[in-house]
Amino acid sequence: MQTAVAKYYDAIAPHYRYKYLTTDYYRRLYVKLGAVLDRYIKPGMRVLDVGAGVGFWTLYMKSRGARVVALDISQKSLETCKCGDKVVADAGRLPSRRAFDAVTALGSVYNHADLEAAVAAAAGVVKRGGLLIADVDNALCLDMLYEFLIFQGVSKLFNALRRGVVRGSWESIDGEVPFNYYTYFYVKSTLHRHGFRPVASFPIYLLPPLPTRFLQKRFRLGFFEKFDLVKFLTPLATTVVYVAARV
Repeated sequence: MQTAVAKYYDAIAPHYRYKYLTTDYYRRLYVKLGAVLDRYIKPGMRVLDVGAGVGFWTLYMKSRGARVVALDISQKSLETCKCGDKVVADAGRLPSRRAFDAVTALGSVYNHADLEAAVAAAAGVVKRGGLLIADVDNALCLDMLYEFLIFQGVSKLFNALRRGVVRGSWESIDGEVPFNYYTYFYVKSTLHRHGFRPVASFPIYLLPPLPTRFLQKRFRLGFFEKFDLVKFLTPLATTVVYVAARV
C-alpha cells in the first residue's frame, strides 16, 4: 500500500496545488483545517508535519511562527516543497524521539497508513503535553454509505460496523489510490491506547448531498456546510479533525 501511495503522490507532485487547491471542495476543506491550526499551533512550537506533501501546511505553520519539519513518503513532493527541513519517511516510522511540541497529519494522511502504527509513532516523537492534530476520513457516514451501496460493496459496511476499519480505495481527482477508512470510535480508542487524551474533534462535511468523489471535482456544497455546526453528530461526519494531547 505504501509503495502505491508514494508513486501516486510522486506522480502528482508537480501539479498538486493546481489540481486540489483550485476546487471549491478542497478550498473549503483547507479553510476548516486552517482554523484548527490557528487555534492550537502557536509561535515557537516545534512541529513535525507528517504527510507534508508539497508543503502547504508546513509553510502555513511556519508563517505563524512555528518551527516545522516536513515529512512525507513521496520524495518528489518534498522536492517541490520549499520548506527547509525535510525528511523522507513513512508515517508509521518516524525518525525522532520526544522532540516535538506537536505532530500534524493533515489531508487524510492517516487514511493512507495503518492508523495503529501511525499513532504509536506519533506518540514516540511528541513531548508529554504535546499535541497530535489529524483529520481522518470516517468509515461510517453518509458519504461512505453512498460508497458502500454504489462503489465499494455492502460487505465493507459490515466490516465498518464490526471492526471499525474498512480497507478500500479513494477516488481522487487523478484516479484511485489505496485507502483505509476508520470509524470515529476506532480513532478515539486508538488515541487512548497510545497515550493520547482527546481534546477536541471537529466535523467536516456532515451531510454531503452526493458522494465526495463527485463533490471534490466540480460541485459546491453551500448550504450543506451548515450541518457541520451540529457537533453531537460528529461521529457521522465525512471527515473528523482530531486534536489530542500526549499524557
